[in-house]
Amino acid sequence: MPDQRSVNVYELGTTSYEDVHLLQKRLQTQRRQGGGVDSLLLTEHRPVVTLGRSHPEPDLRVPPDVLRNYGIAIIPTERGGNITYHGPGQLVAYGIIDLKGWQTSVLDYVNGLEETVIGVLGDWGVRGARTDQRGVWASGKKIASLGLNVRRWVTMHGIALNVDPDMSHFDLINPCGLPDVEMTSLSHEIGKQVPMEQVVESFTFHFARVFECATVAVDMSRPKAATR
Repeated sequence: MPDQRSVNVYELGTTSYEDVHLLQKRLQTQRRQGGGVDSLLLTEHRPVVTLGRSHPEPDLRVPPDVLRNYGIAIIPTERGGNITYHGPGQLVAYGIIDLKGWQTSVLDYVNGLEETVIGVLGDWGVRGARTDQRGVWASGKKIASLGLNVRRWVTMHGIALNVDPDMSHFDLINPCGLPDVEMTSLSHEIGKQVPMEQVVESFTFHFARVFECATVAVDMSRPKAATR
């Protein structure tokens, strides 16, 4: 393992998917070219459905017009995985990480993202589990979805944890292309609302623990050392 891993953490708040997608691509390009720094982008998106690169046709439970009536766009991406939903109340974590510099395989990175979410759930007394499908599960239902793009060992995209989103929006699609999958959220599992800022803090802590890295919180104007 390298002597020192460090990642800049950006808390972006609520964002449009398109804006953060462009930011990811710019940061990944910089990192591939030997510039920039390893980054972790934490955000909640306005409602959107995204598609994995191998599944360009949306796997919907309703006609596309229904999504349009909700104002939910369908956006193809270069990540792995299948169809998923993002919206307010869901924490989405995008890592722009030079895996070669971290001496970490793609598989270990994926496992680490899942382990990070499992750690977060444990902070609220929820048992997270893996299955033969990628992501994290709780009480037999899917609570976090994962998909990556890796170019020249530099990642983008990441993992999305349902904290307290509008769960009815998942009924518009077959999440991850699985017609029988049931989705759940952290708030549903514990029976009360969870402040998103607490989940962000927990995710950052467990990401640093799992990947044995230092985190630097960035306030968009100047970096400052994270407290954990």
